[in-house]
Amino acid sequence: MTEKGKIREIKGSNIIIKADRSDFCFGCTKMECKTNGGFLNAENLKALPLEIGQTVELKTPDASKLGQTLIAILPPAFGFLLGFSLTRLLFPDIPEEAAASSGVILLFVCAFIVYKIRKKFPVKESPRYVERILA
Repeated sequence: MTEKGKIREIKGSNIIIKADRSDFCFGCTKMECKTNGGFLNAENLKALPLEIGQTVELKTPDASKLGQTLIAILPPAFGFLLGFSLTRLLFPDIPEEAAASSGVILLFVCAFIVYKIRKKFPVKESPRYVERILA
């Protein structure tokens, strides 16, 4: 995910950026902006010559995005497979549609559990780094 913003403060390699939130942010529906006023922390890993007031592009590491995606997708998918397999194992004569239905039910149960856990223990702020200076 790439974001744009203006540099507000520079402390060594740590940079405070005021995010440009003119576009609707669907990912978190602007929840992050509401909690921290739209300010983001980033690092200048590429040692770019930065100055206060410059517009920069930020990037989130792919490993961070992959980890969050797997946490969101794998438990519900596993829930479906578990529900389908257990139903077929416990009731071998049951129609496949019924087994699929129980898999879908367990999929939603697992998704709800992941939602509740994430609500109670939110993901830490994703690390960001300055990718490039925009004109």
